[in-house]
Amino acid sequence: MTVSNSNQQSSTIVEFIKSQIDITDLISKYVDLNGTSKVKKGLCPFYPEKTPSFIVYPETQTFKCFCGSCAGFSGGDIYTFMMRVENVDFKEALQKCAEVAGVSLQKNNNKQPIAKSDLFSALEAAADFFYSCLKSPAGNSATEYLRARGFNDDQIKRFGFGLSPLGMITLVDHLKKVGIKSLPAIKSGLVQKWADGSWHDFFQERLTIEIRDENNNLVGFGARTLSNKTPKYINTQQTEIFNKSGLLFGLNVSKEAISQSGECIIVEGYMDVFSAHSEGFINVVACMGTAVSLSQLDKVFEYTNRVILCLDSDIAGKRATVNNLIKIINSDQEIKRLNRSVWIANISSGKDPDEIIKNNPDDWKELLKNAIPIHQHLIENIDLAFNLSDETQKREAANTIYKLIFQNTDSHMQDEILGRLAKKLKTSRENLPDPQVSRNKIARYQSIPTERTSENPIESHVISLLLQNEQLIEYVKNQTEDLFSDPQLKAIFDQIRTNHKNNTLNYIFDDVLSERVNELLSAKLPTNNEKDLIDELNDCINRLYKFYLRRQKKEQQQVIEEFGEDTTDASISTVKEVISDGLKTNELLKKIQSNQN
Repeated sequence: MTVSNSNQQSSTIVEFIKSQIDITDLISKYVDLNGTSKVKKGLCPFYPEKTPSFIVYPETQTFKCFCGSCAGFSGGDIYTFMMRVENVDFKEALQKCAEVAGVSLQKNNNKQPIAKSDLFSALEAAADFFYSCLKSPAGNSATEYLRARGFNDDQIKRFGFGLSPLGMITLVDHLKKVGIKSLPAIKSGLVQKWADGSWHDFFQERLTIEIRDENNNLVGFGARTLSNKTPKYINTQQTEIFNKSGLLFGLNVSKEAISQSGECIIVEGYMDVFSAHSEGFINVVACMGTAVSLSQLDKVFEYTNRVILCLDSDIAGKRATVNNLIKIINSDQEIKRLNRSVWIANISSGKDPDEIIKNNPDDWKELLKNAIPIHQHLIENIDLAFNLSDETQKREAANTIYKLIFQNTDSHMQDEILGRLAKKLKTSRENLPDPQVSRNKIARYQSIPTERTSENPIESHVISLLLQNEQLIEYVKNQTEDLFSDPQLKAIFDQIRTNHKNNTLNYIFDDVLSERVNELLSAKLPTNNEKDLIDELNDCINRLYKFYLRRQKKEQQQVIEEFGEDTTDASISTVKEVISDGLKTNELLKKIQSNQN
């Protein structure tokens, strides 16, 4: 479905997309979660740890991390998680979540238009700059890294590697020097504005990789850290010509080989593609770490009728793949080709295509030879997405598979799939759940709520106070955005708190947040002197703290109830961390209450 991202609808869209995504499914793409229907836990995705401290609360659709590095202050909803784990701002987190939900956001047509040719020119100029930096003395360590990975000079050039340096030599200066105007540089995602109003390179101290579309147009870059920066890989943020969910890395050089071989292999990352191509497996492309989309599959179907997915091999990766395939099957899009055209290659746990190909190319050939049809993979792993001991979920699992079956007119294949499904569900063919005719998914999309239903008016009031009385920002710049439960207000407060300088708002809100900001700026507030305003602000902040701490206590109690009797070392460690955090919460609540008495 396509929804408008106009000012009138932006808040509604945020709530709607949130309602379409289960936070457990989303986080399972990044974290291997275990637990109950009320509380699930896993390792922190933000910092390394050995025992699970990361908690997901399915009932409230929130998460919280109690590890020492996060210190109990890392929590929130799907947008907060996406912003942190992908290192993006609220606007891009919204876009990523929209892709997961199967919702297409219409762009605001009031934006300043720009020719695609200008964006291509800016990116090509950047590619020249990155390559020249890699070949300069400043690029020696990056070149040594590539050679250690097995790349020779010809491959380094052919595969489009470069270096984004950190220092006096910048891409911003180079683009000015070669005549690239500021608008293409900004709109292509090459430069970004800092809080002080200055412009800087988006990529810094990273190995860059050219990303081209199927027509060989340079549309963006991937970039790998050369230091301890996180995340390890980042990409150009979404632009008019760069949408990662609609691109396949390497398709520009692979499409001929795909047509000739009659087969396309989709892997996870760039290095998998490079290793494959280096060994002569040219029909390999990458989804660049995103869930494979029907849009990507449709691009491949232009060249072949057989696609093999060869993605993450660990449990979390398998669960993410299964959930994504189910999402595609349950979408309102055309899926007739899925069952006959998509196959799955199961890699041994802990390995990736890059490693397999380098160690023994024959093992790679064998792996692809043993690929299984999508229906077989789904049936074998359906319990990663559904609790088959629950009759309702068992029925949902069966109906997901039925959708694949009924897209096929081959009675022999239908019979085979039904037999496999019955065996997985531990029942007879005759006792399989009855197929259900569900409402078209479009009907769900038409049920977008007309108003925000869970908004805390105190949160809105605080932001209105700050936006309309800039001198108050000084009093809240050290507060945490976790006080806000509304994802938009949290993002707005974070920008206010982080970018405030000398009592002036030195930032430009993106188009997703600007409508909400305008709404808050126009809210009617009582006319008070500065002292009264400060008192009112402090009172509101204290009330938000009370709400926030009560939410924390409820979450802490849930963890203790769920894992308190578990005697495993991991659960004991988690409970100890939560109890310690709970004691701090109690002290803070007492302090707030005593201040109000």
